Amino acid sequence: MLRQATTAARWRITRLFMDLRARREHRSDPGAFRIRREYGGWTIRPMHGWRSLRGIAPPLAYTRRIPATDKDAACDWAMERQGIR
Repeated sequence: MLRQATTAARWRITRLFMDLRARREHRSDPGAFRIRREYGGWTIRPMHGWRSLRGIAPPLAYTRRIPATDKDAACDWAMERQGIR
């Protein structure tokens, strides 16, 4: 019984977090993605939606081949992965 209550509480907290986040951020184009450093590598995540939450859903793309200091190379990699270049 305790496990079900804990799971329900986690879902409520996640939903609240998503609602607060949606109110705080500016709505961008539907196809907008951001790159950022997570867990020792670069990731591509959508700006909004379920997959934008770190630690809950997997990113759209992830790499550890690019060093943390080389953001230009990470941007090039992200554009290549999305088919922009």
